[in-house]
Amino acid sequence: MSTGYVLDHTAVSALAHGSIYMAARVHHSAEIAQPLYVPAGSFAQGLAESALGEVTQMLQDALASPCFIFRPLDEPSCWAVAQIARERATDLPTAHAAHLALGLGLPVLTRTPAAYKQIDARIDTENIE
Repeated sequence: MSTGYVLDHTAVSALAHGSIYMAARVHHSAEIAQPLYVPAGSFAQGLAESALGEVTQMLQDALASPCFIFRPLDEPSCWAVAQIARERATDLPTAHAAHLALGLGLPVLTRTPAAYKQIDARIDTENIE
């Protein structure tokens, strides 16, 4: 069992749109005090992919769970994330989630597991479909 997960932008978007899988994951993680790390880039991109007016309250309620840990994109992280994005030709939200997953040794909850394997084969993923 994982000691936590990193949510990418597809997981944030799925949570915003009421994914049963994501609701169950959040509930279970809250029950067992398992952290769900949310990189700032993933959070912003997931919000951008959602109809905010329709999902704002549901998303705010879900994110109020104590299992969520938000990770900012601070200066040292910016350098590392930019390097991943450039070298692996990926977008910044995916690069930020990959950077966090590699640093913490945790799997990424995602709808696009292949994107993370292309970045680094060591990144474990869990498909949220």
